[in-house]
Amino acid sequence: MGIDVTTFTLLLTTGFAQLWYETPILRDDVNAHGNTHIEWCSLDAAGALGLVLYYLSSTMHAISLQQIFAIIPSTVTHYLKFGLNLLLLTLRTIALVVARHGRLAGAFSSIDGLKLPVQTSDDVNIENATFNGWLSEHFISSVLAFSAEGVIIAARMNAPDSWHDSCLVQQIYASL
Repeated sequence: MGIDVTTFTLLLTTGFAQLWYETPILRDDVNAHGNTHIEWCSLDAAGALGLVLYYLSSTMHAISLQQIFAIIPSTVTHYLKFGLNLLLLTLRTIALVVARHGRLAGAFSSIDGLKLPVQTSDDVNIENATFNGWLSEHFISSVLAFSAEGVIIAARMNAPDSWHDSCLVQQIYASL
């Protein structure tokens, strides 16, 4: 899922689980201010957070998520939409930088890169630009900087993976 057990537990216990159990999943036939019926849900809070994190960190198709979590397509769609919103609310309520790196006094953000796999292109120039020799695969790279509230404050998206990370972050460093 792209995170360790400690971080998963932190996300779950600092808001996600409470929001999952206390907020109705909005649909056309549901009262937004009504009582939740958690006993009717196919997943508990940990399962829902796992579904959202699998979705965010993998390239698998929805059918694979349906099989892994044993839920039908419409439920996957509803749970992902709802779970992504809950994860955003959770991230906004915790100070990620301080929680993860307690010794970084005065830190205001964190920055991380992401390699997204892409298909091999028939165009030789695109194929060459996206090929990562170290990993022997084709990727595009993105770098995101987050505030302590979990808000994206700077980004460099969809760069060829043949570029070195230091080239990707120069504009972000300059703006920060």
